[in-house]
Amino acid sequence: MKKILFLLSILLLSNSCTGQDKKEVKSSVHNTRKEIIQIDKIVLNKSVDTILKDFNLTKNDNYSTTYNLNLDYEEFSFSPDNVFKYDNLSIGKINSLIIYYLKNDSNAFVYELELENNNNCESLIAEFNKKFGKQVYYKKLENTKKHPIFLDENGKQETRHITEESIQWNDEKNGSSYYIIYRKNLDSRENKLTAIVISNSSKKFAEWKDYRSLNMVFTE
Repeated sequence: MKKILFLLSILLLSNSCTGQDKKEVKSSVHNTRKEIIQIDKIVLNKSVDTILKDFNLTKNDNYSTTYNLNLDYEEFSFSPDNVFKYDNLSIGKINSLIIYYLKNDSNAFVYELELENNNNCESLIAEFNKKFGKQVYYKKLENTKKHPIFLDENGKQETRHITEESIQWNDEKNGSSYYIIYRKNLDSRENKLTAIVISNSSKKFAEWKDYRSLNMVFTE
């Protein structure tokens, strides 16, 4: 049962907005310049318009062309063609960086960053350690052929050598919680890092932790 629950939690984390009712919208003329996106400058619990203004962007530069129909929040997706940094670290190619904000007042309550097969994943974790200090939570799981603890996409015991680290920091200065899941396949040299940053004071805090199954991953 633990294996199944763990697999379900990872699947939920990797699927953004699965099952939500969306519609495709015509995108405006996007900003074709490559902006420098200093991710550590994203401060939640403020208007997404203010956040984007610091990067010379507006909501019209949304890389996503979908609109949430039946939900009280919307998302702004940065184009992966921008230049992404965290403090002094150049992150390189990203999969996605999305800010979620409330429809009624445009207040940003969470952002999510995803890297895949990126050599800077561990350097980014080091930046978080340097910036926030003591980790609130840390767990490392290791899957081997002799000691399988994960299930693969077919529901069978995973045989590859895989490590997975779950790490949490508190950003006390900006009132946010950082949840990091870093999975590394030591056989294929593939990796994936997901960072979910939530405003502690947002009414969406508990809902988003449940939606992203964080309570299932970050357990005692």
